[in-house]
Amino acid sequence: MESNMLFTLLGLCVGLCVGLASDLQDAELKDFNINKFLGLWYEIAFASTMDTHGLAHKEQKLGAMTVKLEENLLALTTTYYNGDHCVLEKAGAMQTDHPGKFKVTKISGSKEVAIVATDYQTYAIIDISSPVAGTVYRAMKLYSRSLNNNEKVLRKFQKVALENGFTTSNIIINKHDLTCVDILQSVSLRTKLGLCWAPRLGPLLWGQSFLLKGMDVQELFS
Repeated sequence: MESNMLFTLLGLCVGLCVGLASDLQDAELKDFNINKFLGLWYEIAFASTMDTHGLAHKEQKLGAMTVKLEENLLALTTTYYNGDHCVLEKAGAMQTDHPGKFKVTKISGSKEVAIVATDYQTYAIIDISSPVAGTVYRAMKLYSRSLNNNEKVLRKFQKVALENGFTTSNIIINKHDLTCVDILQSVSLRTKLGLCWAPRLGPLLWGQSFLLKGMDVQELFS
């Protein structure tokens, strides 16, 4: 009898501790401020459960993302390097019931995105879940407001990635190459000035992406 009561009390204590840990995690996310998160972010590192062995030996150019509010949605215009070319795409993100968690919908499929950590002014760590052919792949990305002095946030990103099941071989640090970033900034500037999209591309629609293979910024607007 006493033994059963002891196990019951231990179970209640464990449950209480788990509940407190969950509350602490929610407390970090419940104050997520979308307005502070808006603007330009540079993608300086990522971790992926997909095969990154070959990527480790290739030059991975910097990516970037602009975040805006459009029609009650987060409008994400991103660029990233994919093997031998830059990709430019626009997608909408709708916040779920949990602060800092979003569902991103694109023509190629939807993704679950969660803001793991951010101080809004210097860095953001984002966790991404993508279903591919019946399998869910995970990735984690480190974004920075600056292109320089990111050693501290890189150490934090590596620590968080390892704590979330990634290995050191899954982590890739992008090279300081602005090829893809320059394309995003050029398109964003022309849009802000009310100019047309690049003639070589046409308008960038919701959920659409462009593969910019063998094209530079000047070619896009010629």
